[in-house]
Amino acid sequence: MAHHRSEKKVYARRPGPLGRLLALVPVTCVLLYPFYLAGQLDTVTDTRFFAQLPAAFDGLRIAYLSDIHFGAFFKESRVRALAERVSAMDADLVLLGGDYAEDSATAIDFFALRPGFRAKYGVFGVVGNHDRTPPESNLNKLMAEMTAAGVTPLVNRAVTLKKDGATLALAGVDDYYNGHPDLNAVAADCREADFAIFLPHTPDAIPETYNLAEGPFFQLALCGHTHGGQITLFGRALKSSSDYGSRYLSGWYRENGVEFLVSNGVGTSLLPIRLGARPQIHLITLRSGQDSQ
Repeated sequence: MAHHRSEKKVYARRPGPLGRLLALVPVTCVLLYPFYLAGQLDTVTDTRFFAQLPAAFDGLRIAYLSDIHFGAFFKESRVRALAERVSAMDADLVLLGGDYAEDSATAIDFFALRPGFRAKYGVFGVVGNHDRTPPESNLNKLMAEMTAAGVTPLVNRAVTLKKDGATLALAGVDDYYNGHPDLNAVAADCREADFAIFLPHTPDAIPETYNLAEGPFFQLALCGHTHGGQITLFGRALKSSSDYGSRYLSGWYRENGVEFLVSNGVGTSLLPIRLGARPQIHLITLRSGQDSQ
């Protein structure tokens, strides 16, 4: 007699509403993390040594920040909090690297807020590509607002600080992409200084100085523009804003006897997202001695 074994069918249970909701949590976190990261801000502290730095300026403290991008995603309240945080560093110099807003008109609006950056020896700033959108007449208006806000514009010029018989030059050019940079004029203003700091908005301007008749005119440069890639994977930007791709993406570099920093910057462009490139401001202490390597 044949025996027939009945087979029991097993049906997979579909997750209930709570299960489906929990399953979405990791996906939501991944999607929201770039927005969260864009709202953060690190203070990066460095000490750099320079053989050519006069003893009079040994220990000089510089607060540097770039690429604020005041506008739809960076409101007035964040601007004022940023200025207060930077001023609380009690630095000798505050240096601003440009791209204050999304275009020249909103860059003027940024300084019309009178953010209140403060430093012992003054606040100095250059202009970036977003600050140099048309009309051309906005450049003079922007520099006037910078001055009224207590910021000395460095547009194709240098200023010299003097202390105990030593001189330190701070130099900046018009924007490399949208302006009319004059490296020769700035170099002429810096050659006689004991030490010079160059503030191009973009690191793309630095290789241009290698071709000057007497070579680079500075020992230290501070740059922004790249946002550290803003969105990076495995140390490379998905879309680079530099003509050199990821060559000058973020951090410290040394070439042709000069040292320079490329900052990730503070704000964002296009969308308020970041990945692999945390927002940052910098507190840099300069020391006399053997060059940093």
